[in-house]
This record gives sequence, structure tokens and C-alpha cells, in this order.
Amino acid sequence: MKILNTKKLGTKLLFFSVLTALIPILILGVIATNTVKDSMEVQGQDAIEKDLGISKAMFDEHVMQIVEITEYNTKNHELLTYMEEKDSYKLYNLASNLEESAGLDLVAFTDTQGQVIGSNLNKDVYISDIVKKLSSSGCKYSTEKISDELTNSISNGKISGIEGSLAIISVFPIQDSGSLIGYIVSIDVLNKDYTLVDGVKKSTRDVTTISLGKYRISTNVENNGQRAIGTAISDEIYNQVVLGKQDYYARADVLGVSHLCGYAPLYDCQGNAVGMVFTGTPAAPFDSVVSNILNSIIIIGILGMVIAILISIFTGKKVTKPVDELKKGAEIFGNGNYEHVVKVSTGDELEELANSFNGMAQNIKEMNELMDTDKKELGVTIKDVADTMTAVANGDFTVRADEKRKRNNLQKAINTAIRNVAQLIKDLREEVDLLNVQVQKVEDELKSAEETATQVTEAANQVAEASSDQSAKLQEASDQLENTYEVAKTVYTDAEETVRSAEEISENSENGVKKVENAISRMQGITNVIDDLGKSIQELGEDGKKINEVTDLIKDIAEQTGLLALNASIEAARAGEAGKGFAVVASEIKALAEEIKKSVENINHTIDGVHKRIGETMDLGLKGKDEVDKGVIAIDEVNDALLRIKESVNGAAIKINGIKQGAQSAADNTEGALKNAQDIASISEEFTATAEEVTASTEELNSIIEEIRGIAEEVTHVSERVTRKSGQFKI
Repeated sequence: MKILNTKKLGTKLLFFSVLTALIPILILGVIATNTVKDSMEVQGQDAIEKDLGISKAMFDEHVMQIVEITEYNTKNHELLTYMEEKDSYKLYNLASNLEESAGLDLVAFTDTQGQVIGSNLNKDVYISDIVKKLSSSGCKYSTEKISDELTNSISNGKISGIEGSLAIISVFPIQDSGSLIGYIVSIDVLNKDYTLVDGVKKSTRDVTTISLGKYRISTNVENNGQRAIGTAISDEIYNQVVLGKQDYYARADVLGVSHLCGYAPLYDCQGNAVGMVFTGTPAAPFDSVVSNILNSIIIIGILGMVIAILISIFTGKKVTKPVDELKKGAEIFGNGNYEHVVKVSTGDELEELANSFNGMAQNIKEMNELMDTDKKELGVTIKDVADTMTAVANGDFTVRADEKRKRNNLQKAINTAIRNVAQLIKDLREEVDLLNVQVQKVEDELKSAEETATQVTEAANQVAEASSDQSAKLQEASDQLENTYEVAKTVYTDAEETVRSAEEISENSENGVKKVENAISRMQGITNVIDDLGKSIQELGEDGKKINEVTDLIKDIAEQTGLLALNASIEAARAGEAGKGFAVVASEIKALAEEIKKSVENINHTIDGVHKRIGETMDLGLKGKDEVDKGVIAIDEVNDALLRIKESVNGAAIKINGIKQGAQSAADNTEGALKNAQDIASISEEFTATAEEVTASTEELNSIIEEIRGIAEEVTHVSERVTRKSGQFKI
């Protein structure tokens, strides 16, 4: 078997192509699998939470049916008679009817100590401990663990290996004119009672279990074709649900089968968890969906890898074949054969590379031929140029290179440079001679300029001193006028502000008068509103009395409805199984009548409060009207005061305007005098500055003359050196 060479370009392309295809497939597979798995877990969790909620609701509904039937029978007037007479036979008949209609295991009537007077079993049953426990705790119903003795007495629910039974117990007091005469007790043993769990399964299609502690006592979970009664639930779930008193949702093995499970604790009247309700659905359908998706992803990944490998092999051949051709051409070119032509016709960058490679080979070939031809001529040219440059270096600018050869560009350039330098030296000599003549003239003119500058400096100093004294005196006068102008301007500003303030006060006074008049009209409107409010409140009180009449009528109807419902319940109890449904309807009607009666009482209580508040509101309205009248009088007094203030402010404004005009005239006159003084001072300062500038310019002129004299001397020295140097060249 041929092993792939990992250093080959084709192998690398194959590797990277497979890797590029494999990584997205793996990432997509992992993400898709996790997403589907999480989605299925969430759906399963939601489904099991919903089903567990249905289970608890159906359990609670079953409990409330027992409670309602038990409570309803406490209102039976015949029961009071039977209890007072302790007629066990009639109590037996009544209990038997209740037991058949509600599907109970025990219906018993006891005295205040919990001793049985009569029951559906017509035998002695010890339930006093249960009666005392529920009555003392204030609970009228509960899910309780009962003893094996009581279980054997009232049902066949004893399960081997499990201590006690789980039962729904309802205990309601029986009262006569407010006095306790005994209790009615209803017990439904849940051990081996499959009615509730099968009803839940019918609604949810999920298996359901009721447990006492950690042991199943009622379930539709099967083990070897039999209901798994007496089997234990795992310790982890028992600790979480019963001991921890928490709902529990998880994936768990139920008798070796994986289920999505939900557990909820069952509590007794003291808040202790005595058992739990379980609902579970097999996890296999959810796992099957995830498994199918995972298999599909694996198959897609394998197909993707195969396709990627085929594409990589095809692409690799298309790329590596031109590269091999280029490699072969490079080896031939390296051996010195520049005649070989690389043939690549892919139409892409590889073909362009081959064409560039062929062009490079042709250029190198031509360059080698040219180098052999030029090598000899180059030697002769270098010797001629060296001889010429040696003569130039010695100061001979009459020498010339040989321009008779075929390639003579270098010789011509050298000869042109020599001629230009020779001409430059000749011109330089002539310019230096002229420069010497001009330098002498400059020195003569500098002496004359220096004498003139000295005379101008002396005259400018005298003028500057006189102008400076005059400027100082004018500045002092200007400062005094400026202070006077500022004082006049301040007086005018204050007067102007005072006039503005007086105008604002007058305007505010006028606005105040208008607002006071508006307030008076609004106070009158408030008085009218209070009167209308009093009339409306009186009418509201009359309507409240009519509502009282209606609520009294509704209350009478509710009491009559309650009596009719009680009679219907008694007749339904006498009818036995046939009247069971009608008894529930009658119970609902009775409850509705009680609610209506309570609502009517609340309405009457609310209306009484409304009447009381109506009276208080009317008193407050009268007080508010008196206060509004007093406010109108006070506002009239404020209005008179504002009018007097307005008249005083108008008089003050006229006087302040006169002060303002006088201050304006004084400020204008002072401003004109100040402007004239400032103009004179400015002219004096400018004259002084001009004199100082003349003095400074004269001094600067002297300095420039000295610098020019130094430069002229330096130019003379340079001219002498240039003349001496240029005389050394032969031109």
C-alpha cells in the first residue's frame, strides 16, 4: 500500500479540504445534537410538570368532593335528631348512603370525644385519636397515615411489608344551636384503590403512583404484568420529596425503565410529608428522536467527508500538474539550458507564472550575449577615461577624451564637463576683477553715510524729549476727564435703572389688580360649585337609601335559595346513588346563596359608610363656602392697596425721568471733552514714537554700515584668494 507523502502539495490540499469540511460538520452535529437534546428535555420537563399538576389537581378535587359531602351532611336536621337520640341504626343507614354515594371506606358519627355512635360498618371502630388530632389542629380534612388495625377494620387495603395505610380523612363538627354535639368523620383509604391513579392516566396517558413514605400503595406502574404495589422508590427521590418537602423533576429508572418523572409531597394536618404523588412518562420516545437525529448527522458527516475527499483529489490534480511542469522547467533552466519552454495552459495565475518564467529565461540569454560583447570595449573605454581624468586632476583643462568609438556617450559627457569647467574659471576671473573695483566704491560711500547718520540722531533725540513732556501733561488731563465721564455715566445708568424699575413696579401693580379681580370671580365660581356639590350629595344620599331597599330584597332571596338548596340536598341523600349528581348541584347552589348573602352584607356595610361620608362632606362644603366668602373680602382689601401703590409709583417715575435727562446731558458734554483730550494725547504720543523710531533707525543704520564695511573687507580678501587660485589652472 502506497503511503501518502505529507510534504506533497496535493496531500496538503487534500488534508486541508477534508479538515475544512469536517470541522463545520462536527460543530453543526454537536450543536444540533445538544439543541435537540435540550429541546426534548425541556418539552419532556414541561409535559411532566403539566401532568403532575393535573395529578395534584385531580387528587385535590377528589379530596374536596369528600369534604363537601361531609360538610353538607352536618346541616341535615334529621342528623341532629339522630345524634341527640344516639340512634345508631338510623345513623348507620345515613352513613351507608353517604358511603355508597361518595365511594368512602368509612363514614362515622362520633360524640365530642371521638367515640363512634354510628357508622356504615355497624361495628366498633377506634378513631378518637384521628378526631382529636384534626379538631385540635383546626384542620377539617387531611391526608393521614392510619394504623394497620384501623386499616383492617374499614378496608382490605393492608399491603404486606408496609406499616399502616394512607387515607384521606375529613372531620367536621356537628353543632346544635351553636353547641358542639359530635363529629362526622369520612375516611377513604388509598391503599389498593386504583380509581384515582387510573383516572389520572386516562387524562394524561402517563403512569401515576401514590406512595406512603417511599412505598407504592396505589399505582398503574406494572412489574411482570402486575401492579407494582409495595415496591420502593429510590432513596434519593424519597430524601428530596418527603424529607426535603420539595417537588422533584428528573429522569429516573422506574422498575428498570427510564422515565421522565415528577414527584410532589403529600402533607398531613401538621405539615409533615407522609407520602407523594408521582407522574411519569417513558423517556424512550424522546431518546429515540435524539438518536435518530444523531444518526442522520453522522451519515451526513460521512457523505460530506467523502465528497470533500473526491473534490480535493480532483482539485489537487488540477493544481499539482502545472506546478510539476514549472518544477521541471526550473531544473532544466538551472542546468544552463535557456532554450527550454515551459508549457502550461490552465488559463489562470499558473499560466501567467509559466509565461513570466519563459520570458525571464529569454532575457537572461540575451543579457549573457551582451555581456560577452561589451566586456572588451569596456576595458578600452575605462583606460581612456582614466587618462583624461588624471590630466584634469593636475589642472589641465585642455585635454579631451577620444570620441571616435561606437559607444562614446561617456566620452562626450566628460569632454562637455571639462569645457564647461574651463569656461567657468575664465568667467570667474573676470567677475573677481570687477568685484574689486565695486568694493572700493562701497567703502567710500559708507564713510559719507556714517557722518549723516550721526547728525540725524542728535536732532531726533531733542525732538523726542520735548514731545515726551507734552504727552505726560496731556495724559494727566485725560485721566481727570475720564474719571468725570465715568461718574456722569454711572449717574445716568442708575437713573435709567430706577426708571425701568418704576415702570416694572407699575406694570406689576396693574397685573396684580387684574389677578385680584380674576381671583374674586373665581372665588364666586367656587361658591357656586360648592352649592351644586351640596345638592348632588343630597341626591346621592337618597339613591343610597334606594340601594339599601334592593340589597334587602336580594338578601331575602338568597336566604330562601339556601333553604331550597338544603331541602334539595336532603332529598338527594334520600335518593341514594341516583341523587348523587343532584346533591353536588344543590351544594353548589347553597354555596352560591351564602356568597350572595355575604356580598349583600358587604354592600350594606359599604353604603352605610357612604352615608356617613356624605354627611361629613356636606359639613365640609358649608365650611368651605364660609371660608371662600372671607377670602373674597380679603382680596378686595388687597386690590385697594395695589391701586394706591400704583398711583405712588407713577409720581416717582415722572421725577426720576427728569434726573435721567440731566445725567444724560452731563455725560454727553464730558464725553466730548474727554475725546478731544485723548485725540491730542494720541497725536503727541505718535510724534514722540516717531522721534524715537528715527533715533532707533539711525542707530540701526550705523550698525548696518559697520556690518557692510566688515563684509566689504571680507569680500576683498575672498577676491584676492580666488584670483590667486584661478591662476593655477591652464585654460
